[in-house]
Amino acid sequence: MAVTRTFSIISRCTRRNLTGAVTKMLEEAACGVVASKRIRMTREQAEGFYAVHKERPSSANWSAS
Repeated sequence: MAVTRTFSIISRCTRRNLTGAVTKMLEEAACGVVASKRIRMTREQAEGFYAVHKERPSSANWSAS
C-alpha cells in the first residue's frame, strides 16, 4: 500500500492563533501531521516565495500581509 504525503502551508490564520484548530481538523479527517514549523517571513522572503504566482490575480495581496 502506497503512502501519500502532502506539503501544506497554513497562512494568515496564525494572526488569530488558529493553527491548532487547523491541525485538529486535519487529524480528525485522518490526515496525520508529520511535522510542523512556524516561521515569520520578511516581506522580501514572502515576495520571493509567492513570485511563482505573480501572474494570478488572486495573489495580489499575499505578500502584503
